[in-house]
Amino acid sequence: MSRFLKLQAESSQRINKLPTLYQNQSFWFPQEALWFCLKKANLTPQDCYDLDFFLWDPECLLPDGIQCPNKNCTAKLWQHGNIPYPRRVVDISHTFWIIGYRYLCPTCRNSSSDPWPQSTFQSWDEHIINQLPKPLAAEFPVHLTQRSAISKKTFQFMCSCFQNGMGAKQFSNSLLIQHLEGYDELQLAYLQTVATRPARNAVTGEPLPKFIPFPPFHDRSQDGFHGYIPSSQWLHDIFDSFIENHTAAFNQHMAMLTGNVCAIDHSFKLAKHIAKVNGVPVFTALLTVTNEKGEIRICNLVATKSHSQFELALQRMRDSLQLYGHDQPSLFYTDNMSDKAFLEHSFPSLTADVVPVEKYAHLDLLKIHDTVNISVRNSIETIDTAMRTILSFLPDDDSMETIIVGFDAEWNVEISERGYITGRGQTAIIQIAHQQNVYILQIGEMLARGSLPPVLKELLQNPQIIKVGCRVSADLKYIEQSLHSACHFSGSLDLARYAKDRQAIKSARCGLSDLVATVLGKQLQKNVSERVGSSWDNHALSPEQIQYAALDA
Repeated sequence: MSRFLKLQAESSQRINKLPTLYQNQSFWFPQEALWFCLKKANLTPQDCYDLDFFLWDPECLLPDGIQCPNKNCTAKLWQHGNIPYPRRVVDISHTFWIIGYRYLCPTCRNSSSDPWPQSTFQSWDEHIINQLPKPLAAEFPVHLTQRSAISKKTFQFMCSCFQNGMGAKQFSNSLLIQHLEGYDELQLAYLQTVATRPARNAVTGEPLPKFIPFPPFHDRSQDGFHGYIPSSQWLHDIFDSFIENHTAAFNQHMAMLTGNVCAIDHSFKLAKHIAKVNGVPVFTALLTVTNEKGEIRICNLVATKSHSQFELALQRMRDSLQLYGHDQPSLFYTDNMSDKAFLEHSFPSLTADVVPVEKYAHLDLLKIHDTVNISVRNSIETIDTAMRTILSFLPDDDSMETIIVGFDAEWNVEISERGYITGRGQTAIIQIAHQQNVYILQIGEMLARGSLPPVLKELLQNPQIIKVGCRVSADLKYIEQSLHSACHFSGSLDLARYAKDRQAIKSARCGLSDLVATVLGKQLQKNVSERVGSSWDNHALSPEQIQYAALDA
């Protein structure tokens, strides 16, 4: 405290409003080196304390003064004396102190308004610093809170540590170690000096006064060392406050980044540290999209991994890329293939000049002839009408004549909470091809209620209606299980087994595209985004989905 009072008195002696320190073009008071401190005759521990002082009085440096921060007040602030106590600031390996001043607004002081406006301000007040020229404001080396402070260098280092995986608790412990090492060095130098001093007067032989013990690090007495390290919670809070105050700038910077080659992923670690409501987590994952430089382009907390949770974020990314003149994404990395159709919908640029690699790319595409009629049915009445048309081809007598129909089914994939495909979902549509007609029947909602249109059920149960396709029996079995009834669907014919028995193919495990290539010499495209996804139960199917489903049937 004695050194503070001495420096404060020294700063009050001014020439042309400037303290001597500022005339020497410095904000820091010169500090005596430890070696010279140890040479004092009556050495005390207080002589060894590493006390750096910073003088902050920006008003005297501005010819035009500083305007009152209060709203609608244009008066200039006056000097109003010094602040009676210094402000302690935590640095990397020690603490330093700020000597400040108080400013007065003459207009607000005499105001009669209710409530009275603030009329005095500390020189390190946030509203004062915000008015200063940027280079001058940058000279202030501190991040302040209501009762404590941390140096900007230490804060910047803390941010780097947080970004690289170190937590607030670990950083607080690291600061403590650095401060203790600085304290130990001072104590060691003091003790080594004391040990070399004679115990008696060389002339009289009388015992010399005993040296004062070096106080502990956390000693809070008047002559104590006053060691201090902020808690991990305080470090956590000041970091959060800084992020919140600069959110708009961070978002603006993120929106201006490129996104030519991106990677999308969900992380589940952060969500575990977020408070739950009645034991239920509010968020399950953190969605992150990075660009080709490893920069974060999107960072969103999501309640589920459903595409609807981050569709808006991807749309805004697409809009910002266009706004700032960047190219749209040409490539997206993902660990979930069910994202393919969704990403291509969000970023149409992903499909530009892209030719899927097909197994039978050398063959001509299989196409539906113009004479074939494709119709989508989604109500009980329209589905039953279509099925009656097929059943009408059965003979009226008791003969066992059969009708051949093409049969296939599509379903959504089941996705776990972590976004991985875990299996087959409930059947969403079935496709039935007969003669020149392909019927696409949207039965997902009906199966969810445990029912089917009666005429469709009759057709599926009729063994005279031969349902031809790949793995038809498995498709029929899934539909049976969804109905929760004793009905049995029959009349299935597996094309792969049928072709294998006739030696057209070597294995009964081959898929429909292999059969088409071998038997028809055509290419049935399977490497398309419509194949695997979660949009087969949409009320309105896309033209691509309709075409894919019709070709399979």
